[in-house]
Amino acid sequence: MPSAACRASSVAFRAIATDSLAAAAQLLADAQRFGLQIVEFRMVGDGQGGAAIDFGIDAKADRDPIVLCSRFARHPSLRSVEVVGDSPVATGGVAL
Repeated sequence: MPSAACRASSVAFRAIATDSLAAAAQLLADAQRFGLQIVEFRMVGDGQGGAAIDFGIDAKADRDPIVLCSRFARHPSLRSVEVVGDSPVATGGVAL
């Protein structure tokens, strides 16, 4: 059974990266490979090469955010990836 977050029109994720540029490149490549539309992407560096990366995707009803989260998290440059809710873009935030 799909998770409740699966029904949202736009889902926000937060990734913690040990290598910010490698992680950003991998997340963007995954989104393209999975056929996802990115609606926001924000990266805040930690001064030591790592970063917190917040990104939102347009989530169709057949895409389970929990499954996407586990697929994003497989990269060695990411320490963690979690679903954090609906993307702010869906509620009036600023898109790329």
